[in-house]
Amino acid sequence: MWEVRVSPCGDFDNHPFKSNHFGVEPLAAAMGAEISGIRLPELSDEGIASLKQALWKHKMVYLKDQHLTHAEHEEFAARLGPFAVDAYTQGVPEHREVHPIIKEADEVTPSLFGGGWHTDSPFLPEPPSITTLRQVEGPPYGGDTTWANTALAFKHLSKTYQDMLRPLRVHMSASNNFATQNKLRGEAIGFGDKAKQEQGLKGSFHPLVRTHPETGEPSLYICDTYAVGIKGMTTHEAHPIIDFLVRHATQHAFTCRLRWQPGMVCMWDNAATMHLGPNDYDGFRREMYRTTTAGGVPV
Repeated sequence: MWEVRVSPCGDFDNHPFKSNHFGVEPLAAAMGAEISGIRLPELSDEGIASLKQALWKHKMVYLKDQHLTHAEHEEFAARLGPFAVDAYTQGVPEHREVHPIIKEADEVTPSLFGGGWHTDSPFLPEPPSITTLRQVEGPPYGGDTTWANTALAFKHLSKTYQDMLRPLRVHMSASNNFATQNKLRGEAIGFGDKAKQEQGLKGSFHPLVRTHPETGEPSLYICDTYAVGIKGMTTHEAHPIIDFLVRHATQHAFTCRLRWQPGMVCMWDNAATMHLGPNDYDGFRREMYRTTTAGGVPV
């Protein structure tokens, strides 16, 4: 007889990070926190260091009423670290590191990039570490983003399963996502850059259990969009493992959900999270801009 699946319990430590530079209010038990009492362009160097520590703890942090310009967004993001190469988009004029993510009110599509569970650009040899996203305009409802804490999800696996996963390397590639998008849209889509597309389709092999470069915390490096296989396994052997881990990590208990507001800025840690943004706001305009911070080779 199989037991009915129950919600995970215990080991939920999202207590607020203590900072002398800003306030912190946790969003959910699993992860996420609101940062208050500051405007990002005015944060001192010590404040930036404290903000990054808060991010490593809470995995995702957000601030309301920032209303950044492109220049302010780019200048702030530069203080987090070197910019990553954006795999998909080109920056806005005069601010090449600020990338638009815009859906017009009259745009109707069966699928959007980012609509499935994913971590940003894991098919790159050195995927980005931090993603910073801000909203200029959004729908009155819909367009929320949800994150899953993959470090917490790893902690809630049995030791036997953890030990099985540690030596494995996951193959991250954009090939399945491209095929799905092309089928749904009925037209060929691409990166817009041949070298980027070749890398996206070829992909990279990374540790399935990666160690955070700042905290040393282990987390699952997995997602529904880009994980296409496991090194040394057949597709039929790898698929059940990937499918289980995605379902395990995206249980409601391991997630938080953010309802966007114009002027809001959000940052998340790609080494320890997955996220998704449903395509649920047809008829409304959504204007967002993002930057990505460079990361090293996952270990």
